[in-house]
Amino acid sequence: MSDKSKSSQRILAVDIGTTTLRCQIYDERANVLGQGSQKLKVLQVQPGHKEIDPESLWQQFTEVVASAIKESETAGFGIDVMGISTHRGSFTLWEKNGGKVLHNFITWQDTRASAYVDSVNKSLSYQVLKSGAKFLHLITRQNRWKMASVFKFSTQQAVVRLGWFLNDNPEIKRRAAAGEILFGTIDTWLIWKLTGGRKHVTDYSNASATGMFDPFVMSWNWIYFTLLGLPLCVLPDILDTCEDYGMCIPDIFGTEIPIRCVVADQQSAMFGHCCFDKGDIKCTMGTGTFMNINVGNNPLPSKTGLYSLVCWKIKDEVVFVVEGNAADTGTSVEWGKAIGLYDEVSESSSLAKSVSDSNSTYFVPAFSGIQAPINDDTACCAFIDIKPTTSRQHLVRAILESFVFRFKQLLDTATAEIKFPLSAGIRVDGGVGNNDFVVEFLADLTNRHVEVAENLDSTCLGAAFLAGLQSGIWESKDSLKKLRQCKKVCEPHNVQDKYERVFKEWEMSINRCKRWNTGT
Repeated sequence: MSDKSKSSQRILAVDIGTTTLRCQIYDERANVLGQGSQKLKVLQVQPGHKEIDPESLWQQFTEVVASAIKESETAGFGIDVMGISTHRGSFTLWEKNGGKVLHNFITWQDTRASAYVDSVNKSLSYQVLKSGAKFLHLITRQNRWKMASVFKFSTQQAVVRLGWFLNDNPEIKRRAAAGEILFGTIDTWLIWKLTGGRKHVTDYSNASATGMFDPFVMSWNWIYFTLLGLPLCVLPDILDTCEDYGMCIPDIFGTEIPIRCVVADQQSAMFGHCCFDKGDIKCTMGTGTFMNINVGNNPLPSKTGLYSLVCWKIKDEVVFVVEGNAADTGTSVEWGKAIGLYDEVSESSSLAKSVSDSNSTYFVPAFSGIQAPINDDTACCAFIDIKPTTSRQHLVRAILESFVFRFKQLLDTATAEIKFPLSAGIRVDGGVGNNDFVVEFLADLTNRHVEVAENLDSTCLGAAFLAGLQSGIWESKDSLKKLRQCKKVCEPHNVQDKYERVFKEWEMSINRCKRWNTGT
């Protein structure tokens, strides 16, 4: 425990999401003392291209942190510890000597590598590799080989976007192989900047979401790097989620600040929700819809494309999560506003509730294709079965229903693969958590009670909890459970039968949208 009194403790947590960059400063009761936020500047020159300018991100990061410190009326020296959470999979490369960045961050939503990913998945060498893994699983019955035998690359994984980029830039690839270039996701690059280039590191939760990591041996997956012809020397060291990540140099905020946590955003939200028990379920609806289930101390191999990720590693404790996501929740919400379905996003709930159903009109949220269990990057976005009687309210309801349909599809997929009981509740955060229609429909469709977090940025809170644990502000995870607060709880009305036909028809709508953008 620090020599300072507990009342003096201040935890600064930063959440770099796909849409918003936010900083919150907490006291030891998890009260928010100050905050700052900005909309993240994402560059989209043309469809499929989604990038972030590293220098613009750095400027936004420092501005948001400074704003939160100012609002909290806490001078820099009053901050005891910093925790950082970032969205996953966006990466850049920079020079080892001097730190010059070589390109913009290529984000997890960027789909330019689709053709490359398809060629890798169909390549003879990869098919031989998967067949070998299947054979090893038959002999050893080890889940490591089971997962490898069904693994399929997707554009959301940094490893294949890195392979695509280096193939298109042979001189950078040559320099990378010579040890002159460093690779980093957003967390790695920020730590590099904050420590003045002293630390080239990431944590296990972020590493596990790159497609470069083997969760069964808890290290970088040299087999996939060899398959794609990538140099291992570009990779950062992997540290525990709670760890000494160095000191933020005083030139940035006027004083040194210890950095004691780095964590991936969805895993951070799990921690912020106190999803500490096996079977706990979390739903984040923001830029994307993310379903996460705590699966305990061993990774879960999935045949359907769900991800088995490290949730956190704290000393000897390693907790895994199984995850499925739908990439276009936020895009769909903003698109509805852009075409005039509502003037403000907050109106969408009342518009959806103003009609009893969607008039059998369905929306497929697939601006970036459809992820697990469909796994089709070429699927298109569409309204299905628009009729002369279809109103604006029906269209809005169809959009909001589709978010819950996708979550149910992911949850049903996971339930079929998980052999232990799941929690009777779902813990919800993210911007769509403010939408009463969505959270109430989620409870009814899944027949589970839904707990909406008081602080919808559970990602920031999770990073704060982890940093506070590492620095001794909180003694254990049990003490964190006492700090968790819910804004509302929605109970199900046992009406799943009413929606069984509707859900099946929506799944039929997805089939109409598959294999659309194939170029043929």
